[in-house]
Amino acid sequence: ASALAQTEIMNVDGTFEAGAPNEPNRHAFDVEAGQTIEVIVRGDGVDTALNAQLPNGENYYNDDYDGLDAGFVRTFASAGTVVVEARPLSSGETGSYTLVVRELPPAAEVAIGDAVTGRLTGGSGDRYQITGEAGQRVIIDLKSYDFDAYLTLVDADGNEISDDDGGDEGFNSRLQYHFREAGTVTVTAGSLGGGSEGRYEFSVEGLDSEQVAQHDGTLGAGDERAYDGKLFDVYEIDGEAGETLSVTVESDDFDTVVYVSNPDGTNLGRNDDGNDGTNSELIVRLYESGTHKVFVTALSDDSGDYTLTIFK
Repeated sequence: ASALAQTEIMNVDGTFEAGAPNEPNRHAFDVEAGQTIEVIVRGDGVDTALNAQLPNGENYYNDDYDGLDAGFVRTFASAGTVVVEARPLSSGETGSYTLVVRELPPAAEVAIGDAVTGRLTGGSGDRYQITGEAGQRVIIDLKSYDFDAYLTLVDADGNEISDDDGGDEGFNSRLQYHFREAGTVTVTAGSLGGGSEGRYEFSVEGLDSEQVAQHDGTLGAGDERAYDGKLFDVYEIDGEAGETLSVTVESDDFDTVVYVSNPDGTNLGRNDDGNDGTNSELIVRLYESGTHKVFVTALSDDSGDYTLTIFK
């Protein structure tokens, strides 16, 4: 993906001046529906930040997109004007910067079940598109011996999730995603902090959706409290090494959190907000056989009804 042509839309120099640290430098450009745009604010010895007002009314903030340089990539569903406010991360810092805006080529398509190899060449990463059917669950892996892998996923609504060291070993990266409806997501395979070079393997694995357990429960009086004072319920599930568990917790009463522990009690995974609002969704690969525990709790000290569902 990174080897394809890019079209530069804007390249302007600016200065962060003393005396007006709270007045950002504003730049505007127009986009068309379907365009994929990359924006980078490159500081000359300055750690940069940006706020962007997007055509759909969303406000977006970033301070570290490519190393210490702020930026983002977005595929726009509708035409309109993007306004970028560039500023130093530290108020009052002075220096110069360059705002670069360019249109990126379409992301390479990777089918669920496939794996591809690639090579980073020092840019912000390579982009891939994954198309799924409603209800499909996938695990996305980025493995490299040459750099600290970093994955970023953006769905059709612009929602973003990312992972640094969630892979199965070392500095590999792993993301889980549940297609609530049929559609396409864009995933960037890059390095932590950007700018690294080296070879990698990018793979997308589809998961089975066989429901093996469902529990309707309530957090409330009489439940145990964790070390932080929050209420929790615990459930047990037997599993074999190499199996994958997909655990969801849904509630209309509170912001859910789910944990899964190994048979020896050590933490295997945690999730607060999956890709469905304040509900939780955690996909974990089991490293050993035995009885694993699933803990259901709330982000705050809340109570209420919930539904726990476990797939294998």
